[in-house]
Amino acid sequence: MTTAGTIPESYVQPFWLEGPVGNNAFAYDRRGPSPRLWVPPLVDGTVADVVPGTQVVFEDVDEHGTLQSCTGLATFVRTVWDDVPTIVVDNHNHVFAFWIEAFRHGHLEPGATLVHLDQHRDTRVPARGFDATWTPADTFRYTNIDLNVGNYIEPARRAGLIGEALFATGSSALDDRRVAGQRNLILNIDLDFFAPEMAYIDFETTRRFVDAHRRTAAIITIATSPFFIDQTRAIAFLQRLMS
Repeated sequence: MTTAGTIPESYVQPFWLEGPVGNNAFAYDRRGPSPRLWVPPLVDGTVADVVPGTQVVFEDVDEHGTLQSCTGLATFVRTVWDDVPTIVVDNHNHVFAFWIEAFRHGHLEPGATLVHLDQHRDTRVPARGFDATWTPADTFRYTNIDLNVGNYIEPARRAGLIGEALFATGSSALDDRRVAGQRNLILNIDLDFFAPEMAYIDFETTRRFVDAHRRTAAIITIATSPFFIDQTRAIAFLQRLMS
C-alpha cells in the first residue's frame, strides 16, 4: 500500500497510487480488492507531447451509479505558452505541486491572483492543511496523498499563497477582465470546460478570456480531467487554444 512514507518524491518517475488516499479514495470499496491509480511521469516538451495514455488514472461512480475507469495522459508535460511556463496534467490536483514550486523559485509571490476556468470550483477543504515550510518532497506527497481533484485550491488560499480568485465556471464570467494584466497571476484551466455539455459556450469567447489572462500570467496550469471529458476531445481543444 502506498503511504506518505513510500510514495516517490517527485514526478520524475511514474508510480501507482495505492490505498484509500488522494484520488484513489473515490469509490474505493467499489473497485475490487486492491484498487490503484497510475500517475505518469513529467517530461519537458511541447503541446505535441500531450497525448492519451493507456493506464487508468481515475475511477469513480457516475451519476447513474456506474463505475467509470478513466485513462489519462501518457505523460505530464512541462512546456511554455508564448514564454509563460505551462504545465499540463490529467487530474487537476497535481497542479498544486507546481504552484508551490513556482512560489519557491520566486516566480510567484504570496497573495497571487488565481484565474480558474473550469466546470467546477474545486474548493472543497482537505482534512489537513498545507504548511509552507514543508520540503518539496513533503509537498509532493501532500499533493498526492491529501489532495484530490476537488480540494486543491483551498490549501493554497488558507496558506496565504493565493489571494483574489476569479472563478469562471460558465459563460457569465467570460467578460470579466478585472484581473487581466496582473503579473502575479496563476491561470488555471480545466479542459472539462470544453466537455459536450458546455458546448453552448462559444469557443472564441472562451479563447478571448484565456488570451486576456495568459499574456501576463506567471504560470499556466492545465488539466485534462479524464473523468469529466474524453481525453482525445480535451487534447483537441488544448491544441486549438494554444494554436
